[in-house]
Amino acid sequence: MRLSVVALLVVIITGGYSCSSKEKEFKKHSSGLYYRFIEMNPEGIAPRTGDILVLSLKILNEDNKLVDESNFYRMQLGKPMFKGDFYTALSLLQVGDSVCFKLDAAGFFEKNRKRDLPVEFRQGDPVYIYVRLKNILSSEDLENEKENTYHTDFEQELNLLKNYIELSNTTVKPTASGLYYIEKKKGKGKKAEVGKTMVVHYTGTTIDGKIFDSSLQRGRPFSFVLGRGQVIKGWDEGFQFMQEGGEARFIIPSNLAYGKSGYTNLILPYSTLVFEVELLEVK
Repeated sequence: MRLSVVALLVVIITGGYSCSSKEKEFKKHSSGLYYRFIEMNPEGIAPRTGDILVLSLKILNEDNKLVDESNFYRMQLGKPMFKGDFYTALSLLQVGDSVCFKLDAAGFFEKNRKRDLPVEFRQGDPVYIYVRLKNILSSEDLENEKENTYHTDFEQELNLLKNYIELSNTTVKPTASGLYYIEKKKGKGKKAEVGKTMVVHYTGTTIDGKIFDSSLQRGRPFSFVLGRGQVIKGWDEGFQFMQEGGEARFIIPSNLAYGKSGYTNLILPYSTLVFEVELLEVK
């Protein structure tokens, strides 16, 4: 393989307030999940399977530690994978609703998000997820949006990238090349070096949140030699900031990825890409 190739969320978590501190206010759904509505919009539209949901998310563990968040997250609503899963939870919402869900952490991360259980959780732990459903796009709406707005030229891409940076509350500055490197977990192992083999896990999305590739979904890591042009330029640059065990987000403009040509039918021309990466091993 050649890589050359979840309205802003109301600030609910303030002053030590936690979802778990209001356990008695949760209701149990017939599927087994627990939920507590914070705001309800009775006039809002309900999503259907296949719709693209525009969400803001905050994900916490039982100790109220923030594990992940996004103020600009798009995902396609799929059919439930198991009883009480995240897809079931999202189907309870209408546009304008905000809610806290209490789900099984392992089911959420390993089955719905296709990633390993984070270190903040153990098997059997709950995960608390604050969600606001901001908007719904049908698959047809999204395709029309892409055809009419996205990927026309580099200037248009930069405007979309600027909006994404603002909406996602990204505060780091880009490198000289334009790469945004956001460290999520500092590694403690060997430092990445040019000429060494990197063993990594990754999930790649376009800035509208659509997954186009994921080693986690395939169930095996990806290996490449750093600095030898085996991967896109954004990867060759980004991984040089990392050490074994580190996790990061790369926001990679098209001039460091697939440029004006795109890549097959997966990545359109002038596409900014977002990668969640983990450096497993340097050898």
